[in-house]
Amino acid sequence: MNIALVDDLECDLKNLKTLLSEYFSRQHVPCRFSLYLSGEQFLSAFCPGKFDAVFLDNLMDGLNGMETARSLRDQDEAVPIIFITTEESFALDGYMVQAMDYILKPVSAGRLRQVLDRLTRRQKSSHVIEIKENRLTRQLYLDHVLYVRSTGHFLEIKTTSGILKPYMTLESFLSMLESLGEYGQPSLGLRFQNCCRGYVVCFDHVNGLDSSNFLMSDGCAVPISRPKYKEMKESYAAYLFRKTRNNLE
Repeated sequence: MNIALVDDLECDLKNLKTLLSEYFSRQHVPCRFSLYLSGEQFLSAFCPGKFDAVFLDNLMDGLNGMETARSLRDQDEAVPIIFITTEESFALDGYMVQAMDYILKPVSAGRLRQVLDRLTRRQKSSHVIEIKENRLTRQLYLDHVLYVRSTGHFLEIKTTSGILKPYMTLESFLSMLESLGEYGQPSLGLRFQNCCRGYVVCFDHVNGLDSSNFLMSDGCAVPISRPKYKEMKESYAAYLFRKTRNNLE
């Protein structure tokens, strides 16, 4: 887990890091912390996919927590934000930036444990794989992937938050998906499919298809090879049927 802690009080940062370290140590989950003493400092270091969660103090000099969260959401729609606040009423403001939760100061181990239990359940419910980009290991939530394009020894992974370019082959990526039950025979209705040479599409973000492309939720088009068109059309139909059935169960 890669976690960012943002607070302009160094003593509060250290206390929160200690509590988080104790929790993840008991869970046997390796964790790396990045500490920032201002919203400006955090945003200058941030990029989509870098952190699994951000703990953000709402009262800071310079950019306050809400202003920092708004700027963060302009870059990343998905990373969990947990506000650290002295005012319980602030929880309502958190909904404006899709905050996952809030914790009142002084932070108690019991309340923090509740939030972290929820965070870890959320992470486990979304399949996550590790990728390396610019020598940094990042967590990639498959729920956020629109499509993947191979560019030689690199991949271009389009997500809901931007583009990642890890050093890996498409074959390695597909092998990881297959091990998680996310990729396989088209007739199974699995959400990831190799629709064209060098391309993998995620059906979760497909709005429809025309005679040669999947039409994606962000407005782009992912090509479908002519030999695979009938198979991909049937695979997408099987995916929609499976999704509908699961929603009804």
